[in-house]
Amino acid sequence: MRLVFLFLTTFGLLSPLIAQKKQPASNTLKPVDWQKEEMCQFVFFAVLEGLYRDGIQNEVVDAIIGAQIPIKENQVKTHFVLRCKLCHATYEAFRTYRNRPNFFQANGVSTFGEIKNSSSLIKKLQSKDAQTRIYAMGNLVRPWISKRIELTRKTPAEKSAMRKKLIKYAQEGDALLNAHKKAKDGFYLDWSFYGSCQACEAAKDLGQAGF
Repeated sequence: MRLVFLFLTTFGLLSPLIAQKKQPASNTLKPVDWQKEEMCQFVFFAVLEGLYRDGIQNEVVDAIIGAQIPIKENQVKTHFVLRCKLCHATYEAFRTYRNRPNFFQANGVSTFGEIKNSSSLIKKLQSKDAQTRIYAMGNLVRPWISKRIELTRKTPAEKSAMRKKLIKYAQEGDALLNAHKKAKDGFYLDWSFYGSCQACEAAKDLGQAGF
């Protein structure tokens, strides 16, 4: 399956104001227990490492984590599928990076890489078109996951097991997305392009590359 549906197709944002008006009542306060699952931890660290390595600017992160959305529980929905474990692991990596401290005695430096002007990327991440938003975020996340798999020198057996787990997560994420659509959640009504979360889509990429 195409890198587990484009790492669960890199997660989308609808017009936030319209979406909030259409928000259905749901049990969103129930904890999403991803923290103890090995694959979720792997994705979390892959994204966090990528953010630091590339020196992603705060404005980019703010667009991805939905900082402009007034209702906190809706912020994750701008680019991610609510209650999808891999989505939450990825989302929390962005939030963790956003709250990073400056390095000690480093003249205000808080990350690696060279922070570049990302105005065009931010524009895509803030687009009212869900596909534009999600794919822009996925273009960041998917290479980071692939890079961590490469750096950790996984054996063929480990890669095969990882791919199977990613496929399972992708299927769960797809079912959650369909449930959100059926419930008329305004944040997801225009996610017709979606195949899977972008973490899972990263798995598809690896499959195409001989992973």
